[in-house]
Amino acid sequence: MKKHLLAATLLMAAAGGSQAASASDLNADQAWQVIAQVKSTLAAAHSTGCVAVVDGDGLLLAFQRLDGAPPGCVEASLAKARTSALYHTPSLKMMQRLQKGETTVLAIPQAVALGGGYPLSLKGDVVGAVGVSTPQQELDNQASESAARSLH
Repeated sequence: MKKHLLAATLLMAAAGGSQAASASDLNADQAWQVIAQVKSTLAAAHSTGCVAVVDGDGLLLAFQRLDGAPPGCVEASLAKARTSALYHTPSLKMMQRLQKGETTVLAIPQAVALGGGYPLSLKGDVVGAVGVSTPQQELDNQASESAARSLH
């Protein structure tokens, strides 16, 4: 009986135990590197906003609300990042689908039909995403894509 209990305990620990970070996981330093790139883009455009970086599961790794950014951008940036992480596509694609009349996009779980989210890839694997929310939609797209491309 004790052998079975020990075997079951070991099996449960192996299945649900903490996973070691692999070389392709997004880490905090990389998340802050992405945020720094977004801040640079926004500063060059004399704009403000929020930026969120999430891991591959859509969970928050790093966030910054810049001076003067409206409160609404907090949740918007997180939702954009989560959409891109979970669906491995720029959130702009969801917005474009909706603009073409595909209203079912609104029913996709944890997806937002707004541009400004972009997947983050390392070694060809999506490891997270960045979401940017500013007063200008095009700037959201530009800043998130530029930041994603800067990750290495």
